[in-house]
Amino acid sequence: MKVLAYRGPGSMVVEERPQPRPGPGEALLKVDACSICGTDVRIANGSHRAYADALGRVPGHEVVGTVVEVGAGGRAADGERVFVAPNYGCGMCTACARGQVNMCEQPRAIGITEDGGFADYLLLHKDLVDQGNLLSFNVATATGATGLDIGTVALAEPLACALRGSRACRIGEGDVVLVYGAGPVGLFHLALARLAGAGAVVVCEPNAERRLRALAWGATSAHDADFDQLQAALVSAGAPKGANVVIVAAPVPAAQAQALELAGPWGRVNFFAGLARGHSRVELDTNLVHYKELVVTGTSASTNEECRAALELIVDGRVDAGSLVEARFDLASAADAFELAASGRAMKVLVTP
Repeated sequence: MKVLAYRGPGSMVVEERPQPRPGPGEALLKVDACSICGTDVRIANGSHRAYADALGRVPGHEVVGTVVEVGAGGRAADGERVFVAPNYGCGMCTACARGQVNMCEQPRAIGITEDGGFADYLLLHKDLVDQGNLLSFNVATATGATGLDIGTVALAEPLACALRGSRACRIGEGDVVLVYGAGPVGLFHLALARLAGAGAVVVCEPNAERRLRALAWGATSAHDADFDQLQAALVSAGAPKGANVVIVAAPVPAAQAQALELAGPWGRVNFFAGLARGHSRVELDTNLVHYKELVVTGTSASTNEECRAALELIVDGRVDAGSLVEARFDLASAADAFELAASGRAMKVLVTP
């Protein structure tokens, strides 16, 4: 089988490897599609800490596929179409006991700490299978009633992460929401805010084309990062004292500082996007938190429950993930796929082995 292996910074190599066979409790997945994430781009560049000593590892954590073989005693079923929730834990720590595997003391994830989905086949560990990370879905519904194709289901992973951040903000009916960033995750936050009943969603995005995309997705208005423009937009949206919710879905330090200024009294702020190493110290006016009684949260990755909820949103057609997929490549052309994904010219790029 073919795999796309990490061979050092700037070196992603297509290699031939023997097709694995599942041991007891394991499952073998034929990969239908694996979406390229910003994390994968950082891995390819050699800037992801989990790949500091990982030559030969296969990235890819946004995966959908078909179970083709199950080891003895395995809980999967041959022929099952599944989305793979990528994060699983030790099963023993406090976070795992609470179902928060994303915060496990010894976290594991396909494509991060072990081989992932940029391959013809993916062997899934017994622990991942036992913890319920294989989320099946109705193929007829996903490809028929909603017009979705199977590859689109891979985007349930970033949607699940956005859902975790959105829930932390407790968006309610009539809330005015400000979202920084109109990339795939920013658009997911926009869609989730609308589903939660937001009265208005203002988007901050420096890229003019992406601002237009945000408007097409239902943004009330979309602007660049000019503070006065954003403040005026919030006034027009019915929030003269500031937004009820601010979500920073762009890895921009200045946006985090500005978020506190544009949040209104009792506002909820989510620092969704992580900042680059060496640039994560931001000067914040904490008096804004104090005097406006802001709630500031951070969220990271997702749980199985959030992955299941995100999968249902896509399969049911409530979130139009399919419109974000703008290019597809096979494994042999994976270098071109990564170049396009890194350029920012396409929203989402799929590798379809």
